[in-house]
Amino acid sequence: MENNHKNITPGSDMDFINSLPKIDVKYSKSKEEVWKELSAMTSAQKPKAKTIRLSWMRYAAAACILLLLGFAGFTYFYTSTTYCPKGKHLCVTLPDNSKVELNANSSLSYKPYMWKFTRKVKFEGEAFFDITKGSKFEIESKYGKTYILGTSFNIYARGNDYKVTCYTGKVKVVSTLTSDKILLLPNDHAFITKNGKLEVYKDEKAKEKVLWRNHFFLFTDTPLKHVFEEIELQYDINIVEKGKFDEIYTGNFGKGMTVEQVLYNVCKPNGLEFVKGPRNNYIITSNSQ
Repeated sequence: MENNHKNITPGSDMDFINSLPKIDVKYSKSKEEVWKELSAMTSAQKPKAKTIRLSWMRYAAAACILLLLGFAGFTYFYTSTTYCPKGKHLCVTLPDNSKVELNANSSLSYKPYMWKFTRKVKFEGEAFFDITKGSKFEIESKYGKTYILGTSFNIYARGNDYKVTCYTGKVKVVSTLTSDKILLLPNDHAFITKNGKLEVYKDEKAKEKVLWRNHFFLFTDTPLKHVFEEIELQYDINIVEKGKFDEIYTGNFGKGMTVEQVLYNVCKPNGLEFVKGPRNNYIITSNSQ
């Protein structure tokens, strides 16, 4: 068989390669420029993960700050309020074991989480306070403020009236209308006048002012209007006066009596009559009408 393969010598091989057309390949960027760009891309990618991590940490820190601010706001603004409705008496024990006996239709509020920093309550109605000794204790009402350290006293703060009777210790009373100040000793009774001035006198019958704590109510030359108001509070009723009654009343009643018995004892000596209407309304009229 004839061998068709031709032997190519090394010399002729090189001649063949050299005979091929030469192509000049031009690069748009030099080797140095390519390496520079690769280095820049590598360095640009590294901080990216670091930036994401820092962003997460910032969000976490911001969330923690918001939680702390929310908790601080809650502890500062949270208020505990006790309301004693008409026809009831309630006793409230404060965080320092101070006792407050609330008469009917009275309210007491304070900030329990701030109590260690400031002993302060807001109060409206009537109550007997027995305060544990300690830092300054402040009671704020619409027309007056009372400051004490450790003592017992009664406050009447209804409508435009503000009265304080001291039983033990010392009590400082301040008028919020005129900034008048006065220091009360046991059996001193202070009240704010219509022009905002404070007046005080020694009350030899101071104990009678807190008989309400035993559900007993005593009146001496008291306008009927105030007597009816107290009956409304203690029995949770509404008294409608058909007419203008300027009479005064001296007497008493206890919660052991029915409201009809109380109204009879108050109305009869003053020539008045009463009838029961709908929804716990009691209508007062004069015998002469």
